Amino acid sequence: MASSLRVSVLLLAVLVLGLAMTPMASKSSKKWLRLMGKLEKGDIFNEEIQKAVEFAMQEHNKDSTDQNLFRVTRVVRVQEQVVTGMNYHLDLEIGRTTCVKNTSNQINCPLSKEPTQLCSFLVYFRARNKYVILKKSKCYRA
Repeated sequence: MASSLRVSVLLLAVLVLGLAMTPMASKSSKKWLRLMGKLEKGDIFNEEIQKAVEFAMQEHNKDSTDQNLFRVTRVVRVQEQVVTGMNYHLDLEIGRTTCVKNTSNQINCPLSKEPTQLCSFLVYFRARNKYVILKKSKCYRA
């Protein structure tokens, strides 16, 4: 009986070790092994980062005193930082559109001829309870 228990435990250990060595396991574990607080380059194709960019622009347009909408013309840099949730540091070039804020079709708004702005946003995101907030926003003429 004790011998069969040892064999079962040994087989279980081999199975767990085998799963841990798979490429998928090592890829996902890298995300969890990042150092807390360290800024790392973000991937603009990451769904959470795209949502952070969209949220930053919604907040910028809501808080702006300008009558027209702004939209992203270029993603300059994206960094992510593991905290109790995730901080997304976004450097975006944005342009003023010709659409006023209450326009129903805001997706296809053409850019105005005005110079673009370089904006830095800090978006905090906690996936567990879908909490998101714009912590910082600063724009300069490009």
